Amino acid sequence: MLTVPHARRTSAGFLGSHERGFTMVEVLVTLVILLLGLLGVFGLQVKASKVEMESYQRAQAISLVRDMADKLAESRGQITDYLTDDVSSTSGNLYVGVMASGSTDPCLVTSTAAKTELCRWGQLLKGSAAQEGTTAVGAMIGARGCLIRVNPPQLGAVADIFVVVVWQGLAASNDPLPDALTGQRNCANGVNFGTGLRRGIALRVLIPDLKKDI
Repeated sequence: MLTVPHARRTSAGFLGSHERGFTMVEVLVTLVILLLGLLGVFGLQVKASKVEMESYQRAQAISLVRDMADKLAESRGQITDYLTDDVSSTSGNLYVGVMASGSTDPCLVTSTAAKTELCRWGQLLKGSAAQEGTTAVGAMIGARGCLIRVNPPQLGAVADIFVVVVWQGLAASNDPLPDALTGQRNCANGVNFGTGLRRGIALRVLIPDLKKDI
């Protein structure tokens, strides 16, 4: 009779050990599932951060394009100063902003109001609107801006200028399509932002000839 309780204890001990083994497997499976879930959430957060940054950069670019377009529209009396080769171009090879092109820095040669405005715009493209310590962070990555004039002006205008801003994106996408007018591919065309990383936005400014008979 003493053997029966012993047998029962042995059987109970075996079952308890068996149950504990399955519990450990379940815990490990749960941990793996949680880990995969956390990795997925982390990946989504990284992607969301990139999308947010892309949106922020585009918003900044739109603001900078509109800023210069407004200046052009307000400068009818000095518009011919914007049509010189040291302020604008027909090819997009002249630009301001990060690592500005050309041998003449408009900030050093401010003999006209147009060059003064171009200098100011170039500083904004470098991010001078916001600072973190000594670093300018108020613009897009690699921001460059061009004034690309259409020659001769279309629609009977005295000036026909595309204000173009290009910058570097964070994730590969489609580069701006080639367009002889908007110049998103022409502005700073010697700059390689990386495959699929060139971003661009353009706004056309027409200064009508008020003296012309309609």
